[in-house]
Amino acid sequence: MQNQSAGQFEPASTLDYLKKAIEIVKLNQSVMSQVAGDPNAIRFGIAVAAIGGALAFIPGNNPAGLLVGALFSIFALFLFAGLVHIFCGYSKGKQEFMGFVRIIALSSIIDLAVVIPFAGLAITIWSVVISIVAAQEVYLLNRGKATFIILISALILWIITLMIFAGPLSFLYDIPVQQEWTKPL
Repeated sequence: MQNQSAGQFEPASTLDYLKKAIEIVKLNQSVMSQVAGDPNAIRFGIAVAAIGGALAFIPGNNPAGLLVGALFSIFALFLFAGLVHIFCGYSKGKQEFMGFVRIIALSSIIDLAVVIPFAGLAITIWSVVISIVAAQEVYLLNRGKATFIILISALILWIITLMIFAGPLSFLYDIPVQQEWTKPL
């Protein structure tokens, strides 16, 4: 909430940020605009992103996956926002990195639905839609530019994620790897 006399934001309650996060998921652009300017929203957003990332590793048998999932979600949040920010700068978008981070962080409340079996694809698609609307709102881009920038940034992030979790962190999934080409004939 904004303190009218000082022109600064006072921290809202957890319930208020939860309501704002849900409104962001519902694509409420006026709430996105409020959150983009609220420096205190980042705390709740990072906590929600970390919890969502940890939940993705619950099915695994490795407790380290919970910590890795939480930390990677925070890393991915800032990496994705950084990619979007760089591409928006090249497309002459308004420069508002932290405003975009705050919106995307709060929108990560949708990641908590990862506990629902087979919901991952729907969550991913809706997260992309939220990101497009957030880029339009924060960077003042048209829908076409925002869509292109979000899709390119998401593709880069997905490639990096695949490289990390299919390589050095693949042990977190307890998937046995068979290398057919190394077996003797």
